[in-house]
Amino acid sequence: MSVLLVEAGGDDRDPAVVNPEMWPLNQGTERVWDFTTAPDPALNGRSLPYAMGRVLGGGGSVNVSIWIRGHRDDWDFFARETGDPAWGHDNVRRLFDRIESGPMWVQNTQDIHPYGEAVLAAAEENGFPRYANPNGALMNSERGTAPRQEIIRDGRRQSPYQSYVALRPRPNLTVLHDALVTEVLFDGNRAVGVKVRHAGQNLDIHASAEVVLSLGAVGTPKALMLSGVGEAAQLREHGIGVRAHLPGVGRNLNDHPVLAHVWHAADGADFSGPLESRAGVFWNLTSDAGDPPSILYAVPGAQTSQTVAARGGLPEHAATFLLGVRMHNTGQVRLASADPSVNPIIKTGFFTDPADSGSVLRALETARAIGMAPALKPFLKEEALPGPVGRDASLDYLRDAVQTFWHQSGTARMGRDDMAVLDSRLRVIGCEGLRVADASALPRVTVANTMAPSVLVGEQAAEFIRSDHGLSAGPEVSSATP
Repeated sequence: MSVLLVEAGGDDRDPAVVNPEMWPLNQGTERVWDFTTAPDPALNGRSLPYAMGRVLGGGGSVNVSIWIRGHRDDWDFFARETGDPAWGHDNVRRLFDRIESGPMWVQNTQDIHPYGEAVLAAAEENGFPRYANPNGALMNSERGTAPRQEIIRDGRRQSPYQSYVALRPRPNLTVLHDALVTEVLFDGNRAVGVKVRHAGQNLDIHASAEVVLSLGAVGTPKALMLSGVGEAAQLREHGIGVRAHLPGVGRNLNDHPVLAHVWHAADGADFSGPLESRAGVFWNLTSDAGDPPSILYAVPGAQTSQTVAARGGLPEHAATFLLGVRMHNTGQVRLASADPSVNPIIKTGFFTDPADSGSVLRALETARAIGMAPALKPFLKEEALPGPVGRDASLDYLRDAVQTFWHQSGTARMGRDDMAVLDSRLRVIGCEGLRVADASALPRVTVANTMAPSVLVGEQAAEFIRSDHGLSAGPEVSSATP
């Protein structure tokens, strides 16, 4: 079987991609989709920058390089939602073991700064068991703290694209970049190819076997809707003929908000060196927890939103806890136009459920306890933001400070109910020859970073395609392959 990989962005050889420490420099460049969310009353009327990868490798080429499999409860929940044990933790663990000993290079972080070590110790002082890394035993537990695992080798990003494609060229694979997929082509209800804009031309590219969309949790539902797959009323509103009425397309947008908890640094605290998100704290991970899963990463500087920064008064010598809490409500991606060049309308759903207020305030209290632990006294002096300002003022600050962790998922989810878009084998319901293989397929966002779960979805898609078309798996590959 021959494969054509179509990517809207360019190649991945820029230093800001290759060097993982330079990842923030990709923001605002041609290597990301500069989406913006709709103004949201729940966020004090703010719109959020909502970038996603637009380069060979997508988000895996521009992210923070953190590798977290997802919790046992996440995967067992997916198995229940789909009715398919292939998505359960036991089978997923088998696939992750194969991924991590094969195509992907995954290692424990090599540079734990003394500040990161202090964060881990402070979490231990607050009753969080310490683990060697955030996978394995921690992802079977209710809470814990660990240094991160990462896709970095000898200071270079080992992205999924590099690991699966660039380092292992195949004669049956063609890569076409700077080519925008605008629509899926159909013959009746069967997908037979894609429309592409490339080098100033509009091309129809036909597929003999399948079309697989992997455009991310914003791009995938947009492409489906432009192709006539989605909520019928919304499609007709934009003059798009209805191919398949699937009201769940674009719904169920899951993401982790970033809630910036800023601290005045202690006098003489040294934050120089590799610091970015090297230590993590995780809690409320099991289904019987009273609050949704929460994560904490510690970074240097006062890293909060532009809205808060514009007010001034941020401490010059500071550190920040980046808090993420799974929100109770989900958001939505809707078409703004039938023109493929127009960005869709994105609503995050952050803070739209009253229960979110209590969850984030309790997460903030946990973060306060960690920040005030004796182990962190050489680095943190006192809380700067939101500070001791009371419940209402704290919530107002958090609504102004919230950003995204870029963990967008769920907008073309698998399931068995009326809002499901995909079956358990990632096939678009009501369409033949069309699959989705990205985080939009996940019924909910996993407990933390979504790169590893996205790679797992790709591996599952490969297994399903091989099975459905009677293809052999091919030779096993090793991550040690040069």
